[in-house]
Amino acid sequence: MNVLAFVASPRKNSNTDILTDRFLEGAKSTGADCEKVYLYDCSINFCQGCYRNCWINPNDCTRFEDDMQRLIEKMIASDLVLFASPVYMGSFTAKLLSFFERTIPIHNVDLETMVVVENRLRGRNAVVALIHDSPDPATAELPFKVMDRILKKSFEMNIVGRLQVGGVRDKADINNKQESLREAYELAVRLCSQ
Repeated sequence: MNVLAFVASPRKNSNTDILTDRFLEGAKSTGADCEKVYLYDCSINFCQGCYRNCWINPNDCTRFEDDMQRLIEKMIASDLVLFASPVYMGSFTAKLLSFFERTIPIHNVDLETMVVVENRLRGRNAVVALIHDSPDPATAELPFKVMDRILKKSFEMNIVGRLQVGGVRDKADINNKQESLREAYELAVRLCSQ
C-alpha cells in the first residue's frame, strides 16, 4: 500500500507534523510505503480560474510550471492520502486551499456538456486531520465540511477517517495528547491492514 501525507502547516515539527508522523508510523508498521510532503516547501502558484486548459488537457496545467504536476502524480499513485492541517481563522491553511484549487487537472471535462469524463482520484481513500488550539470540537466543523465537499464531491474520494485534536497551541503540545496520537497510529494500522 502507498500512503501519502500532505502536511499543510507552515511550521515543521509542529503539532500537525507530529500527528502526521504518528499516522505514518502506524502505516509503516504494516509494511506500507509512506511519503510525507510539506506543502509549504512546494512551489504552488495560485489558480487563475481559466479551467479550459486543465480540463481539456487533464494531465497538466499549461499556465504554470511549479510542483503541482508532481504532487498530483503522487496523489494518483497513492492508495491512501492524509490531508493534515492546523485550523487558522476557522479553516484549514491557505496553502492547502491553493493546493486544492490547483488539482483541477485531475478532471477531464467535456466542455460542451460540462460532464466529467474522467476523474483520476475517484475511489481513492483519504483521511483528514485537523489540529487547533480551541478546546471546543465545533472549531473544526466548518473545515471538515469544506474538506468533505472537496474530497467527496469534487475528487470523489472516500473519506475513511477523520482526526481532530483540539487544545494544542504551542510547539509539541500534542505530545500531551497521547490518546489522540494513539488514535492516529491505530487508524493508520487499521486502514493499511485491510
